[in-house]
Amino acid sequence: MPTNILSIQPRRQNFRTSTNADWLDGLLVYQAGSGGVVAAEKNVGNGSLSVASVGSGTALGVHIVSVTSVDNSPRLTVQDPTGAVVARGVVGLPLFASGITFTVTSGATAFAVDDTFFISILPIPIDIAGINFDMQVRLEPTDPNVRFSATSHPASSSVVPTIVTGGAGGQVAMRVLYTSLSASNLPTGTYDYDLLASADGLRVVAFYGTIEHVNGVTFLP
Repeated sequence: MPTNILSIQPRRQNFRTSTNADWLDGLLVYQAGSGGVVAAEKNVGNGSLSVASVGSGTALGVHIVSVTSVDNSPRLTVQDPTGAVVARGVVGLPLFASGITFTVTSGATAFAVDDTFFISILPIPIDIAGINFDMQVRLEPTDPNVRFSATSHPASSSVVPTIVTGGAGGQVAMRVLYTSLSASNLPTGTYDYDLLASADGLRVVAFYGTIEHVNGVTFLP
């Protein structure tokens, strides 16, 4: 049965590890999903907004749809969670904005300027059952030498995986013991890494970023 590997979007995540503590960080493999639509209480018009689809890479957070003109066909402006304007459209026609496809429909009472809808986009875990994960750590992105690695599927069944996966919950957890993170195995410094997902004859990047490896634990205030 095919896996959900094609739903995985590369995401940046930086880590900080140390020579004297186990590396037990967890990651969530997710896609964006609709968390619902809310109309502003001050709205004059009683129309509605319906979401048809949400792209897997849509930015998480609240996207704001506002009525900016009511001359002829009411016009809409869409802002993403950062406040940037990402699309403009009209009431009654489908609109694609930063990964979201939706339609605003008029009601019995006409819209007024500044009538607003809020579309909440939340992370939805991807079922990662059947997907293998491998981490490759390099001193620089162009360095051909892998300085450190971790895997969810060791070659021998007697070896404990250094990456643990959670199936339907979408969880990928690092389980690297501190003995493998000693300065002799991995000198302190900053490294680049890729966390690769493999299944169905495909290999994609799930996470990437840097690992800051320090000598001992630095406790933050």
